[in-house]
Amino acid sequence: MKKCRKWIVFLLVMAVMLSGCGNSGQNANENQKTEKQDSSLSNKEQEDSLLEPEGAEEESKKENTDSSSEDENSEEKEVSDSQETIEPESPAVPTLNEQTTVYAREEVVTTSSVNVRTAPSTDSEVYQTVSRRSEFVRTKDDGTWSAVEVEGKEYYIASEFLQLKSEMPDNGYLVVIDAGHQGKGNSEQEPIGPGASETKAKVSSGTSGCVTGLNEYELTLMVSLKLQAELEARGYQVMMVRTDHDVNISNSERAAFANDAGADAFIRVHANGSDQSSENGILTICPTSANPYMGSLYNQCRRLSECVLDAMVNATGANKKYIWETDTMSGINWCTVPVTIVEMGFMTNPEEDQKMAQDGYQNQLAEGMANGLDAYFGN
Repeated sequence: MKKCRKWIVFLLVMAVMLSGCGNSGQNANENQKTEKQDSSLSNKEQEDSLLEPEGAEEESKKENTDSSSEDENSEEKEVSDSQETIEPESPAVPTLNEQTTVYAREEVVTTSSVNVRTAPSTDSEVYQTVSRRSEFVRTKDDGTWSAVEVEGKEYYIASEFLQLKSEMPDNGYLVVIDAGHQGKGNSEQEPIGPGASETKAKVSSGTSGCVTGLNEYELTLMVSLKLQAELEARGYQVMMVRTDHDVNISNSERAAFANDAGADAFIRVHANGSDQSSENGILTICPTSANPYMGSLYNQCRRLSECVLDAMVNATGANKKYIWETDTMSGINWCTVPVTIVEMGFMTNPEEDQKMAQDGYQNQLAEGMANGLDAYFGN
């Protein structure tokens, strides 16, 4: 019996031990399972920490879009501001100086060929170019620019080229000046006079200086412009057949210009040439008394030629040649007004060529012609 109790106790102990081992294994399994779950959870949490919460991506995109939009707006504003900064302002329209402007309606006359402009500035548009002695009504003058009326509108002329009409000298005589030749000759033929069967070239470009190389058409315009200024200073009205070289005006057309203007005297300015380089001096040309085209003007033309020749020789000290009477000059034969051709000197003579190219000598030539006209008109 006692032996049986020992076995019962032994079996109970074994049962308890087995039960403990089972629980321990179960607990171990459960612990392992728990550790695996914890590990899994930890990994998931780490993964979730790398992922954005639901809707965060859209919010992020929205924030990026808003930020980009703000940046673009900012850039556009900066560009706009930049454009506004560099955009040039419209230039102000020039006006007269109000502090010095004098208001008065008065008749004025141009003292030179001058531009009429749309605003008081040399940078403004030229409305038209007018010749010397053109008349205007001036309404304002600031000392530098004058406002004048043209067809009911206001335009501007530099004040230095205007003079009161009442102060403009005028002796009542009109002189037409023809600067001989032109830049390019015209070999087409025209009759040498009204109804003539004989013809000549319409116009040539003339000769040139043997030393200076100066073209005759250049020299004649230089002296003619000086003569214009001298005559106008003495009160003559003056009209110019040409004022530049790029023209095409035949000799008969030059005569017609003077005829239509009703010139009191027609001065045709030329320079001479010869095969003999020693030839020098001044001569004038007029028609003969038997001229079949305008012989009735012989006495006037002869006297005009004498007055001009004598005065030019006195003014320059040049050699006095003679008055050549001829009926071969188209520019004379077509005239219905007193006319003379002035041959100022020989461009084929080295000394005279160099003289005529000088500004001072040109002034003497112009002064001599003006003195001759004074003598002709008895001034």
